[in-house]
Amino acid sequence: MDANLKNRLKGILSLAYQQDWNDESFSVGKAQVCAELSSIVYEDVQEYELKKASRIHLFASETYRSLIANHTVNSILDGLGEANLDARFFIVRGRYALVLGTILNDVVILAIRGTVFRELWDWKANIDAEKYYVYGSPHFHPFDYGYVRFDDQFFHRGFFESVIPQFASISDQIKKRQNSGNELKVVWTGHSLGGAMAAVGYAIHGARNTRIWLAEEIPGHAICAYTFGMPRYCGLGSVCNFPGPHHIYRKNDLVPTVPLRKMGFADSSKEYELTDTGTIGLTERTDTFGLAGHVPKLLSSIKAHSIEGYAELLALATGIGRP
Repeated sequence: MDANLKNRLKGILSLAYQQDWNDESFSVGKAQVCAELSSIVYEDVQEYELKKASRIHLFASETYRSLIANHTVNSILDGLGEANLDARFFIVRGRYALVLGTILNDVVILAIRGTVFRELWDWKANIDAEKYYVYGSPHFHPFDYGYVRFDDQFFHRGFFESVIPQFASISDQIKKRQNSGNELKVVWTGHSLGGAMAAVGYAIHGARNTRIWLAEEIPGHAICAYTFGMPRYCGLGSVCNFPGPHHIYRKNDLVPTVPLRKMGFADSSKEYELTDTGTIGLTERTDTFGLAGHVPKLLSSIKAHSIEGYAELLALATGIGRP
């Protein structure tokens, strides 16, 4: 394993072990851990990606963009299982998603990014999004009002179809490495399109043990999700009925503004603005400028959207510095 990567992982794991993962509330420290792991998954570049680099991924990570420009294959994740580190790792390479699993005693962090096998990873698909409607049983709604059906209870079909098929492999990998008698706590995370897939994965995993069965059961309890600069991934009905992520965004980041609200897509119920000075707070987004308003914002958004920018500002927010 590359020495620099090993030292970075040591720093990330040290920070992760300092967090109270039993507390499911928002934590800037946990957000920093998740941002760093979400950054690392961009640094694994396979041969096919050099030939068919995703435009959205070139937009999402400075490191990924550099590797593609230099035609560099970088299979950094394959050697993590043999690394002498205070954690266990696994990789799930699906057709449409790459998942890095990090197991810390009884905590599992799943960091996700998309691959480049489909047209989903383009702006057109984010704007012209298909919907996958999901309805539950008559006891689906948590309040005792009988059967409540929401017309906008849907997920972005592309994100849904990309992450749900990975549940079986994720479950298998966790079971192979589970050696704690305590119930596992599972954290989902990702940036950009990976954040949207993490949000969908968390929603289905969190609802899986109580009221809905749409996928292979993943061991453990889905305690939270931290996403960064993610596009809208569902309608308001799904926001109301499924657990949602802590979504961290930057004001000049274009990606969280698509698909458009006028198409029925909604913001996450927990939105945190990360400022350029490193402050972070729960807010309500007000991007109402419409499709034409995206054009002048595009250039400033390229830098604002990078995962490295999110990681740097979160390090500033915690005062710890990047690993």
